[in-house]
Amino acid sequence: MAIVATTTVAIGVAADPDPVEAAPIEIVRGNDGPLGAISVIGDSVMVGSLAFGPDLPTRLAEQGWGPIRARAGEGYSTGYFGVGTTFRASYWIDLWKSQGWDPDAVVVNFGANDAGLCQYRNETIDQCSYNAIKHLVDTIGPGKRIWWPKITRFPYNRVSMDAWNNALDRMASEHPDFHTWDWPSVMYATGNYSSDHTHLSPTGYRNRSLWMAEEITASLGRATDVGLAAPIPTSTGGVSEMVPIGPERVLDTRTDPPGRLSAGQTIEVDVSDVVPSDATAVAAYVTAAGVAGPGHLGANACTAGIESSSFTNYSTGDRGAVTITPLTDDKTFCVYSHAAADVIVDVQAAFVDDGLRFTPLPELERLIDTRDTTANRRLELPVPDGAEAVAVNITAVMGSAPGHVTAHPCLDPIPNTATLNYLPGEVIASSAYIPVSDEGTICLDSFSLVDLVVDLTGTFSESGRLAFQPATPTRMLDTRDATGGWYPIHGLEQTLEVTVAPMGAQAVTGTITLVAPMRNSHLQAWSCGDRPTNSNVNALQGRTLANFVTTGTTSDGTLCLFAINAGQTVFDTTGWWVE
Repeated sequence: MAIVATTTVAIGVAADPDPVEAAPIEIVRGNDGPLGAISVIGDSVMVGSLAFGPDLPTRLAEQGWGPIRARAGEGYSTGYFGVGTTFRASYWIDLWKSQGWDPDAVVVNFGANDAGLCQYRNETIDQCSYNAIKHLVDTIGPGKRIWWPKITRFPYNRVSMDAWNNALDRMASEHPDFHTWDWPSVMYATGNYSSDHTHLSPTGYRNRSLWMAEEITASLGRATDVGLAAPIPTSTGGVSEMVPIGPERVLDTRTDPPGRLSAGQTIEVDVSDVVPSDATAVAAYVTAAGVAGPGHLGANACTAGIESSSFTNYSTGDRGAVTITPLTDDKTFCVYSHAAADVIVDVQAAFVDDGLRFTPLPELERLIDTRDTTANRRLELPVPDGAEAVAVNITAVMGSAPGHVTAHPCLDPIPNTATLNYLPGEVIASSAYIPVSDEGTICLDSFSLVDLVVDLTGTFSESGRLAFQPATPTRMLDTRDATGGWYPIHGLEQTLEVTVAPMGAQAVTGTITLVAPMRNSHLQAWSCGDRPTNSNVNALQGRTLANFVTTGTTSDGTLCLFAINAGQTVFDTTGWWVE
């Protein structure tokens, strides 16, 4: 690391406990990071983030950025105004480019000085603010990802402050790779303001550097293709077709032996009473209930390695997901729980030699969104003619209390099973295979008031197109360790193309996991082309949730995955569908 500084000048305010004493500062960190190179440039507000450690470059390096070049100084502005050359950010950007420094990610912190200068221009404050921002954006150049926080000023300068911040919002609306941060709200909410409403105390700057590094990474961090595609999974047995079942509950350790599972325990589940004698695999919704702590469930045909598999994650409450699992010769499979929990198993389908074949929809069909109507405890939904079973994605939105949804072919009484568990105030999704009633409908019953969004992803019928090829569960993508070629983060509004099945596959079945997003987020999985409107898995900031998906792929087995906010993404293939 190299630090270069010129003559010291005071830029703090008397009311600060330890005013900033600093000159223009330039910090260069040459170490490479997985997120890549980044520039930082700013005015006296940024000087404090470079002067007090852990400084902003240090915090950015902790997030995975590098190399880093940062410069800030008192009186610096965008370069739109007639100030001294070395006080213009555009001068430094051009100089760095001439020296071969031109990263794709740029952090900019200007506005307090520019907003004041705009009051003396022969143009409106609104237009001047926009033009000043645009001047620097144009200097940085096209194709760059820019992060620029909003400014704070004295209350009597509220008009110019609002004009500047509104211009930042305008720029963000016009440029998808321009991101702004509502620093005024954060500053006042956290009590980090000072008497001049602009500069901070050393502690305030340290806090701001930490928050900025997190926000910068959440906005600008991107996965890059490092060329490490995962090997295609090994198929297990021949192709099979689907037979819908029930749904039928086959295990509930809250009432059935052997009782609650201890941490790290595996239980063998017998489904011989509900699946055909030639069944080779089963689709079941498996719930971890009353969990003792964070963990996950795994499932397989009672073979080694079950503890390293995962089809759902939990931390509190009841969590479940669908898994397709091969069966033993005795028509059993095993479930593993990382933490102590009760386990509930509801069978939705079996896979046999002669059953129903799958037809994925080229575009999903939204069957209902009760946010547009009224949330009801019972929904009866028509499905396409000829379908004997359907594949759907069900999303529960902002439930009033903990509850679950049961999807079924409009049976009476309602089956004692679950298709989706939800907690109050959350958005959570689950896929399901549902038999169709004689009237051509499916029913969903919820056990507390909740909005439901139901998307049809495909149908099953004797005349359907595709049969299922089961495979050894295989991790095809993990952005945390470059499995599948993408690393080190699934960025905000970034689409990843991932090989998840062999050539000739028309659809894939697997588990998609959203790991610790930096903001509330969701993932979408589809066969590339136009992106659909549904979500496949939702998670709150810092949480980890998984969902089972059956969705189309491209002809070469590629799946597209879109993240609305930055986080980590994992995809495990359990099988694919072929003609």
